[in-house]
Amino acid sequence: MIGGSLGSTNCLAQTPVVPPSAASNSTSSTKTHEAASRLLDLSLLSTVKATYVNAGMFLWPLKCDRDSNLYLRNLTDGVPGIHKLSSDGKQLAVFQPDSATPDLKIDVAGYFSVSTDGNVYQLIGPHEINRYLFVYKPDGNLRSYVKLATGFPWVPAQVAPFPSGDVLVTGLEYDHDRTNPVKWPYTAVFSSTGAVLKEVRLEDDDTIHDMAAAGDARVVSPEAPTVNHAVGLGHMEAANDGNIYLMRRLSPAILYAISPKGEVVRRFTVDAGQPDYMPQSMHIAGNRIAVQFAHPQSDDQLIKIVDLEGHELVAYHVARDSPLGFALACYSTNPERFTFLGVADDHTVTLNLAEPH
Repeated sequence: MIGGSLGSTNCLAQTPVVPPSAASNSTSSTKTHEAASRLLDLSLLSTVKATYVNAGMFLWPLKCDRDSNLYLRNLTDGVPGIHKLSSDGKQLAVFQPDSATPDLKIDVAGYFSVSTDGNVYQLIGPHEINRYLFVYKPDGNLRSYVKLATGFPWVPAQVAPFPSGDVLVTGLEYDHDRTNPVKWPYTAVFSSTGAVLKEVRLEDDDTIHDMAAAGDARVVSPEAPTVNHAVGLGHMEAANDGNIYLMRRLSPAILYAISPKGEVVRRFTVDAGQPDYMPQSMHIAGNRIAVQFAHPQSDDQLIKIVDLEGHELVAYHVARDSPLGFALACYSTNPERFTFLGVADDHTVTLNLAEPH
């Protein structure tokens, strides 16, 4: 069944997808948005069962490609594999890092992104201090893998590719004082060979670090006091404007648009309107961004739609008992559609398509 907990302090591991129980160019400016006048509802259009029956659990992130194929990372025997499903639920490919390279003993396979040409980029933590990036072909076979050559110990958290093949990676760097468990946010553009092209300093890095050092419950938990959730549970995705959008998991959510040269084009926030709602995922379609928020106690969801400059366009409410499902997996425009991940009584994964009501 979907659910459970990894119990890991490694950002690479991410967290399980758990169903409910049952326009400035300055790096120093923040846009302030008016809350939506009212929340709209989504209507269920169709539900399809996937041919893959899950006996374990899925992990963030959930991704889609431009052909509306869905990518789900499933924990199997300790090493996650990524399952590629068509929009009608058929399994098209499986990306399994543990079988791709016999010369690397993999401890954990983590966050991934899908490029416009269907290649899958995944962060890999082998049984050594180095961290790697695996690139798979659309059919699931390994295309290449490189060492992310930072020159210091760190834990990458999210990755997304630019069209050039360079990638943006963000994560947490160990403090120079090895007795200090509080890590520092680190973001950089890497070449396709794993070399650091440019380190990217983000406006909120020091604040996020200091929140973790103070034990702030918004970014650390008693179960994982050394992991900064604002970084480790964030999301990253490329947009058609050529920039990659990086989201920090705070309320309001903080988003940065970062160019292929590693320049911060803009920074803005997306506010759920209520501080208890935390961002869970982010999906980009065209010139729109869908940020899914969830309430930790009620399991109600809010989906805020903003443009690429952070201006709020519309907001949707998804109640806990909604038939739509518990996790937003895909977002598309023209027409605006949402695909949610659900689970049937027989533990079969369901893909639930919805549209504005």
